[in-house]
Amino acid sequence: MAHARSVNGPRDARHQVVHVECLDPRDTPRFAELGVVACMQPRHCAPEIAGPGKDWAENVGPGRWHKAWPMRSLHEAGAVLALSSDWNVAEMDPMAGIYTAVTRRPLTGGAAWQPAETLDVATAVHGYTMGSAYANFLENERGSLTVGKLADFVVLSRDILRVRPEEIPGTRAEVVVVGGETVVDRGC
Repeated sequence: MAHARSVNGPRDARHQVVHVECLDPRDTPRFAELGVVACMQPRHCAPEIAGPGKDWAENVGPGRWHKAWPMRSLHEAGAVLALSSDWNVAEMDPMAGIYTAVTRRPLTGGAAWQPAETLDVATAVHGYTMGSAYANFLENERGSLTVGKLADFVVLSRDILRVRPEEIPGTRAEVVVVGGETVVDRGC
């Protein structure tokens, strides 16, 4: 991407690296410097999916585990995070992904794996909303509740910014509105 930028000049290309899973720390600041979006799937770093004793961790080896899914490092370096589920590899439920990004723990509880790379809830939500909209050149019409944007939003069963992280996975969409039209209403 650095070569493409040197050949084509700087522009809003929004190149992406999808599945940022094991990153050399020297490359972390380069994402922001080059305008590269870090597309990451938080559930992939869950201990029950990729942690010790699982294929990913064993194949990469304990000496590189500290490089696993460096979400916090990328965010702190100014990179745009676009978070997603990557279904059918991991659940489509963004609450499971947000929980994992925030805790790096199994859904059933237990010890965190590489907790130095956790995100706060607001940053994780931003990655699933504005970060993903930005990655697709849609930040002017999607990703936030802003006058003039499409009315795509959900009303959740609880405020995930205020509950304990352990309560996030049980959160459900009570109302789903797409393009200003209610498509799901569970009568909250």
